Amino acid sequence: MDFGTFITYAPLPLIIFALLITWKYECSRFFLFLLLIVELIDEVLYKTSLSWTTHHYLYCMVLDIMFVVPIVYRKAISNWLYNKTGSDFFRRVCESHHYSLQEIGLLLIFGLNFVINFIVYIEIWLYKLYVIDNPYIKLIFRNPIQIGLHIFGICALLTYTVKTPLREKYYEGQNSN
Repeated sequence: MDFGTFITYAPLPLIIFALLITWKYECSRFFLFLLLIVELIDEVLYKTSLSWTTHHYLYCMVLDIMFVVPIVYRKAISNWLYNKTGSDFFRRVCESHHYSLQEIGLLLIFGLNFVINFIVYIEIWLYKLYVIDNPYIKLIFRNPIQIGLHIFGICALLTYTVKTPLREKYYEGQNSN
């Protein structure tokens, strides 16, 4: 297994590890569970999407948007689930929702990833339509940038996991005042 493949598949076991470490913190558990669902969808469809050649980059853009949903809409999702199920877990998650610096970093990473894939998608179409001779961005820059963004994402996930107890303790103190 080469380094790029390892980095591509590393988030799934890391999310599971993070879930185990942060299980007692409801907000983190819910966030990581939502990320796990999106990551599982990615793992299931990734090999298939590679066979789509041109549209693989469109798939990557859709997936980047899907990874943003648990970050941006987590409170709305937990509120909706609370209204549907009446479960106190979802109410507590909704009431104690807060963003972490690592989540903002993940938003930036997914945004950059989306932009790179959008540029490559346009470039591939220009290449297929014989407007350009070589898709330089795809051939030279995309893979190293993707690996770098995956590494930053893994670091953000690990930092999120390590900082969760301190962050939750801080917000508990804020809520009790």
